[in-house]
Amino acid sequence: MPYYFRFSEQQKYGLSAINEFNDICFPFRRPHIAYDRYRFVENPFAATEKDYLYGVEKDGKYIAQMLSMPAPLSLNENEIPAFWGQDYFVLEDYRGIGIGKELANYYLKKDHYIAVGFSPKSAVIHQKMGARKIGYLDSYRKWGSTFLKIKFLFQRGLKINSKKTSDYQFPETVNDFERIKTADELYLPKLNWNKNVLESIRNKAYFEWRFFYSSDVYFVYQSNEKSDKNAVYFVCKPYFYKGVNWLKVVDYRFDNTKPNEFRKLLSSIEMLRKRMKLFGVLVSSSQKISNETLRKTGFTKYKHEIVLTTFPFTHPETDEEHNHFIISFADSDLDMHNHLGRFNFEKSGESANQ
Repeated sequence: MPYYFRFSEQQKYGLSAINEFNDICFPFRRPHIAYDRYRFVENPFAATEKDYLYGVEKDGKYIAQMLSMPAPLSLNENEIPAFWGQDYFVLEDYRGIGIGKELANYYLKKDHYIAVGFSPKSAVIHQKMGARKIGYLDSYRKWGSTFLKIKFLFQRGLKINSKKTSDYQFPETVNDFERIKTADELYLPKLNWNKNVLESIRNKAYFEWRFFYSSDVYFVYQSNEKSDKNAVYFVCKPYFYKGVNWLKVVDYRFDNTKPNEFRKLLSSIEMLRKRMKLFGVLVSSSQKISNETLRKTGFTKYKHEIVLTTFPFTHPETDEEHNHFIISFADSDLDMHNHLGRFNFEKSGESANQ
């Protein structure tokens, strides 16, 4: 019989076992040592006891795992412990005998779980085990211009290398947004941007860990319009996509009662793209309000991914767009993959994109 365990409940396997397993199962991210430490040790929400890491042993061999990363949610100024599902994998020789199903059944009963990026088979397994669809995370793109589409074809045809993403110098201001370089500069008097909306946590500790761990990977811009509420912000990076460099909007937050805030945010992002001479803009959306604005401003959807959770939210499951929850590329590692599946966990001065 397979042995299903939390890592905190045994002594045999540790982070090194996860590193080795991930190197085998996800070779495009190899080596995993730094990235696994970043997610499960350096994460400001991580506990000493790794209760959120799950494994399976059979015949003395580590054969399957589910790693859930601490990623709390917030609702109406209350913090909700939650864990973002990652690296769900069963070795090929052990598939087809129910190990993946039982592993899902094991960990889904223990934590508020949330994740995106499921294969169709994996999504079905999770839903049968009790995870509910909270909505979708959609990915949108917009070319800068027809000329840039032609330039892209010309550049790709001649195999002209793009500028390294680490070589871009981002401006201090763009429209009404100013660049923020430390978490202490953020204006965050409240936990939530919106009432009655389930939001992934965005406090100063999160920003420090997720965006400020490196000085030249992510660029944070915050509105200089301050009030008694949290300021509007967006986080972006130059991103190698389709053979050229785009501007990827990794994260953003605004007040849903003020749709114009998102339009101003997009306008500033487009101005930044032009200034940086990038080929287009990539952005994600999990809400009806931002989906509608993106479509009206010329963005097209290129990915539609289900989001599942075990959090007992009160809204019914639906395929219709809604504004009940907010996540973005930044909640997983979706911003760390390019369209070819290549992975880059960047530190200062490094770029594995090209």
